Amino acid sequence: MEIALLSRSLDVRGATVYALNLAAGLQAAGHGVRLFCGGGRLEREFAAAGVPLIVFPGLGSSTDLFLTRKIAKRLREARADLVHATSPEAAPFAASVARAVDVPYFVSVNGPLEGGRLATGSRNLKGVLVASESVRESLVNETRVKKDLIRVVLPGVDVKRVKEAPPFSAEGAPVVGILGPLESVRGHDTFLDAAKLVLAQVPGVQFLVIGEGPEEDRLRKRTEELGIRKNVTFHPDPDAYSSVLAGVDVFVMPFQQIGLGVTVLEAMAAGKPVVASSVGGVFYVIREDETGLLRPKNDAAAFAEAVLALLRDRDKARRIGHAARLHVEQNFTAERMTSETVQAYKRALEAAGADG
Repeated sequence: MEIALLSRSLDVRGATVYALNLAAGLQAAGHGVRLFCGGGRLEREFAAAGVPLIVFPGLGSSTDLFLTRKIAKRLREARADLVHATSPEAAPFAASVARAVDVPYFVSVNGPLEGGRLATGSRNLKGVLVASESVRESLVNETRVKKDLIRVVLPGVDVKRVKEAPPFSAEGAPVVGILGPLESVRGHDTFLDAAKLVLAQVPGVQFLVIGEGPEEDRLRKRTEELGIRKNVTFHPDPDAYSSVLAGVDVFVMPFQQIGLGVTVLEAMAAGKPVVASSVGGVFYVIREDETGLLRPKNDAAAFAEAVLALLRDRDKARRIGHAARLHVEQNFTAERMTSETVQAYKRALEAAGADG
């Protein structure tokens, strides 16, 4: 098949990493893939994976009529069989482009929707692929998406791209990181509050905030208020995403709400021990004290306790990180995700052909 993937800006967030893994997986399975996107820092990662990019600045931020026409023209030239929006934010463009070219379109939803809205008002919509059963239930309860269009496809990681990098391999102070856009639902306040508690016990720890977003100024001020500014580094969306991932010893993911957590899977694939909020679909991937640690959301003391346990018992941290890597290799590969996604494509296209 010839598949057109549509993504918003390629910043460091789960939807972008999902698009990277899916595009690489589809290509490896022999399908033609083009990623239409608004550009961004992770373009380099897609290029390294051999994924063809067609950049249209502004894609995903508005439904521009002229931009729709330009993309539609490129899709006709490529003879695309379908369009797949890799996030809800790209769904309006997918709907308008698919309508213009008259091909089916699909939408991936990896977490709860902001505002409970999804662009589904088109006969061309043939499938909504969700990352977990909890997301499926959310869509059924909060949107008008038809139940028979929703399919659960657990995300996967390209384990050939993400190399295992055991924690505490480098000299110097240990690094505790958080990864993702600086947005209110990501739990950065919990991360910083936990950092203060950890530093009271182990003063040399460094904390790395990886990502960009509207909360950055407020979070920087928060480090000043907590008196931990010297131990907290804000790292903008990196060009070399994988190398930054490899340099962190413990990942903390205190999200307020997640579908499953693609970034959690990436950190696990890198062999890192992850401390995550016990919400959403994260229970699919983290088994307590085996492949990671789960703590109540917004509970900075509980997160600090978990981080301190890993810092003090580095053998345990390495053991959990390695078990996490094996768990991803066995259950959450890009190959498995791609196979299930292609099956969803084919079932939808066959059903559409039968109806036609």
